[in-house]
Amino acid sequence: MTLSIKQSVGINGVNQRADVKLIQVLLNSHAAWQSPFTNLKVDGLIGTKTNNAIKRYQREAVGIMSPDGRVDPNGKTFRYLTMYINPEHEPIIQRQIHTGTIINGAPLIDKKTILEHAGLKGLSVIYSSDLKKDKQIVSNYSAAIIKVALKETGIKTAVITSTIRTPEEQASIMLENAKKNLKKQYQLYGTDGDSILKIYEKNKSKPDAEIKNKMADKIKDLDKQGKRVSKHCVSKETYLQSNIIDIGLNSMKAANKNFDPKKFTLALQKLKDEGYLDTFIDETMKSNSTWHIEITVNKKVLSSYEKNTILNTTFFTQ
Repeated sequence: MTLSIKQSVGINGVNQRADVKLIQVLLNSHAAWQSPFTNLKVDGLIGTKTNNAIKRYQREAVGIMSPDGRVDPNGKTFRYLTMYINPEHEPIIQRQIHTGTIINGAPLIDKKTILEHAGLKGLSVIYSSDLKKDKQIVSNYSAAIIKVALKETGIKTAVITSTIRTPEEQASIMLENAKKNLKKQYQLYGTDGDSILKIYEKNKSKPDAEIKNKMADKIKDLDKQGKRVSKHCVSKETYLQSNIIDIGLNSMKAANKNFDPKKFTLALQKLKDEGYLDTFIDETMKSNSTWHIEITVNKKVLSSYEKNTILNTTFFTQ
């Protein structure tokens, strides 16, 4: 979607007139209310009515128990306000912004639309084509959490590019990447990983198979000491309890039109803040170009995330 605000709107917001008008129109466009809603005047002026409407929307549609009454660019409230807006709605919204008029009749986003599209239906978490079947072991729980990030970003598909690895596979990956750019690899790993890269550096004149074996042996030795070169290098039993996942930037771009990496990063960070992700590392600017996440399976009930929000269909059928 092309709808956006430049600055914050609402309590303690910058409240540029054009931004305020858009938020007023979006609030008028929604039926995500527990009781009848009186349309706001589309005048671009912030005041008690608009501030209270934002707080009410945050409480009743977004599920924020202590709303702050403020909408930030790319923030959670703005993502929810635009979640079900489609291209045919935009000219109507732009006309209301330009003229200050209010469209009479049913809201653009009615409860039927929300009911039909709420929840995580129609979203997909898939594996990259080069990830072997025995590596495709991410839990349904983790997939559902990733789908929440998709939902809030406004895209349909996430592509997992890496999961569990054996020491031999890790050694092979590190060897190939070191051959391409050793300096970048030293920037990617910590002290333990550097010790593996040094094996390559000291033996790079030898056959690849011999180097890989030496690197794999070192990875195994470190594992016996309780040290991991990569968090992906774990036993299957450990992995099934705690999923380690890489989501590839380029794969996401290929799978989704108009993909915005910043929005996806914000959604993952929010899930981390809320305790659904144990670890979140944005590595999209590094050589591996991925988002790295770690999820303890069934650590936190996912339905609590959807309670009293437009992600939750039951909210609109009670």
